[in-house]
Amino acid sequence: MLFESTHVRVTAEYGVATLWLAFPGDPVNALDAPRLKELDSALAAVESNVFINALVARSAKPFGFCAGLHPNVVRVTDRAAFAHRGQRVFSRLSNLPLTTVAFIDGPCLGVGFELALACDHRLCVATPTTHLGFPDRFACFGGSNRLRKLMGKSASAFIESGRTLSGREARDLGLVDRAFCARRAKIELRTFLDELERNPRVPHRTPDETGFAQERRKFARIELSGTGFQTGVSLDTDTLLARGFITPLEAEQALARIGTTPPAAITEEPALTIRRVA
Repeated sequence: MLFESTHVRVTAEYGVATLWLAFPGDPVNALDAPRLKELDSALAAVESNVFINALVARSAKPFGFCAGLHPNVVRVTDRAAFAHRGQRVFSRLSNLPLTTVAFIDGPCLGVGFELALACDHRLCVATPTTHLGFPDRFACFGGSNRLRKLMGKSASAFIESGRTLSGREARDLGLVDRAFCARRAKIELRTFLDELERNPRVPHRTPDETGFAQERRKFARIELSGTGFQTGVSLDTDTLLARGFITPLEAEQALARIGTTPPAAITEEPALTIRRVA
């Protein structure tokens, strides 16, 4: 164990460190000032270890990579300073002298998506609960700059739209490297790490804080009353298929469960609603 705190821990094996996000007591992972501090300390531990060649950031929760800001951020008095702190932490991640990979399974929203964008590579488990974007229509931890490098001038319009993407939609837009079904997740991650080991490719690090000050100013002005946990989507089967949230086989299996599961049992998974269409 390289690092362990209340919400973050770092394990290592054969030169690969795994940064686990595990926020007890909350339905999903979400960031606030104390958790940012823990994340920064975890990254410092990785940064100082010369035996680490790659870092994988992932969730220790079964649902959700990181769903954004914790609701208690509404009470932060100096939000510009909070945004600056987050930018510093995420810049530390993006400037690590090793290859970084975000393994996304579940909601990856707001600052959670910014965390993934701060990594060199993004692998995405394409499930109905995995969606990526900025539903609150703002970035505050350097995400607008990093998204612009991937999407060009359309990055700002995407953030302001509040639109969220499936894993496969994000892959097609070049926002994630690979998207795959849940049953292949372990294999795909291991394969990708093996490729990195055979052909190390740490990108050239050029610090770039373009737009950071603008992000801080905008974050200080916006209304945060609606900030909270966002965990899932409610779409019909045809839409889930068309947008790449599920495969035809997964759609068939889901509809079979709907047909055989008592209604009371179906409501036990509020993060996902699949509707049968005529």
